[in-house]
Amino acid sequence: MTNQTPTQTQGQQPGQAPAPAAPAAAKGGSGAPPFPGAKPAVLGTLATVVSLVVLVALGEATGHLLMIAPLAATAMIVCSTPALPPAQPRNVVLGQLGSGALGLVAVALLGHSLWVAAVAAGLSVGLMLVLRAVHAPAAATAVLAVLQDPQPLRFLLLLGIGSVLLVLIGLVAAKAGAIAKYPSYWW
Repeated sequence: MTNQTPTQTQGQQPGQAPAPAAPAAAKGGSGAPPFPGAKPAVLGTLATVVSLVVLVALGEATGHLLMIAPLAATAMIVCSTPALPPAQPRNVVLGQLGSGALGLVAVALLGHSLWVAAVAAGLSVGLMLVLRAVHAPAAATAVLAVLQDPQPLRFLLLLGIGSVLLVLIGLVAAKAGAIAKYPSYWW
């Protein structure tokens, strides 16, 4: 049992105001995460470049566009922050496919417009939360589905292939030691 009042901290005299917390900058940082170091930064960057080049090469070889903007963001997340939830296979695949499907449904019901794209992107957030598969780049996938008018089955198939390829490239990069352990969990 202590004789301190509820607002009194250790080493503080009774009646004395508590010292304000030191700002993050005064503690030697801005509050941003620390720089991971040169080697992880370079290897994560190279792994991202390789994963995107693979998508382009496979797209060129098959005549199908695999390298879309949301998958470029996915590659960055998988290769530079592989331990975070948005990088995990469940989040990548379910987030991308769920948001892509939602965008296709939105355009089928409401047509093509920036308004519909905005609503689809917002609703994709709710869908990803329900699916427990939050993956920020997937909100852009919903926008893409509304504004680009892709063939639905082809779009979802290519989106799924691209998403799975990025997960597999992340797995290979982790096994090769280019990025940190990946995945933290599969599903």
